Amino acid sequence: MKNKSIKKFLLLLCTIVCAFSLTACSDQISSSKTKESVKESNLSIVSDNITAWAVGVISYLNDASDDEIKADAESARGLGDIDGNRYIVNMSGMNVATVEFYNGWVKTREDLGRLVSIDNAKVEISKETGTLCTIVINATYEKRKCDFELVIDEEYSLSSAAINPTYTTGEKMQKAALNTLIGISTVFIVLIFISFIIYLLKFVNVIGKKEDKTQEPTKENSTNTATNPVILEEESEEDDLELIAVIAAAIAEAEGTSPEGLVVRSIRRR
Repeated sequence: MKNKSIKKFLLLLCTIVCAFSLTACSDQISSSKTKESVKESNLSIVSDNITAWAVGVISYLNDASDDEIKADAESARGLGDIDGNRYIVNMSGMNVATVEFYNGWVKTREDLGRLVSIDNAKVEISKETGTLCTIVINATYEKRKCDFELVIDEEYSLSSAAINPTYTTGEKMQKAALNTLIGISTVFIVLIFISFIIYLLKFVNVIGKKEDKTQEPTKENSTNTATNPVILEEESEEDDLELIAVIAAAIAEAEGTSPEGLVVRSIRRR
C-alpha cells in the first residue's frame, strides 16, 4: 500500500511538471523583440554607410565656413551632393533636423576651435519607436573635446542631433555665475521700472485737478449767465401786468364801470 501511494504521488508530480512545460511552450511571440531583431538586421547592413555619413558631416562642418554652410542649407544640398559620395542618410536632401544641427554647430564652433581628430564612432540600436539608431562620435578639437549624438529614424533621415562640448569645472562655474548675475540683474531692472511707473501715477490726479481749476467758462456759458437775470426780470414784469389787468377787469365788472378808469397803484403778494 505504501509503494502504491508513492507511485501515485510521483505520477501526479510528473503530470503537474508536464502541464507547466506545455504552458511555457505556449507563450506568445513578443512583438517588441521582433522589431528589435528587424532593426538589428537592417542596421548590420547599413551601419558602415551611416557611420561614414556621420563622420563626413562632422568633417564638412569643420572645413566649411559659416557662409558656405548657410548657402548649402538654403539650397538643400546634402552631404552626398557636396563630397560626391553616396549615403543612405538624407537621400531626399536637407531636412529640418539637419538645418537645426547646422545652426547649433555655427553657434558652438568658436568654443571648439579646429578639428584635431575623430577618436571614436559607435552605432547603437534604438529602442524607441520610429528611430533606428543613435550614432555617438567622440572628437577632439583645439580647445576641448566634444561628443556628437545623431539619431537616425527608420526612414534613414536625421531625426535629431546634439552637440555636447566638454567644459572644465571652472568654465561651468563661470557660466553658472554669469547666468545668475544676468537673471538677478533682469529682476532688479524690472522691479525698478515698475516702481518708477507706480511713482508717476500719483502725478496723474494732480495734473487733472490743475486742469479743472484752470479751465475757463465758455462763451455760451458766460452769455447765458449775463442774460439770465434780464430774462427773469422781463418775465416777472409781464406776469404783473397780466395780473393787474385781470384784477382791474374783475373790479370794473363788480362796480359796473369800465376798467379803463381804474388805476392799480400797488400789488402785495401774500
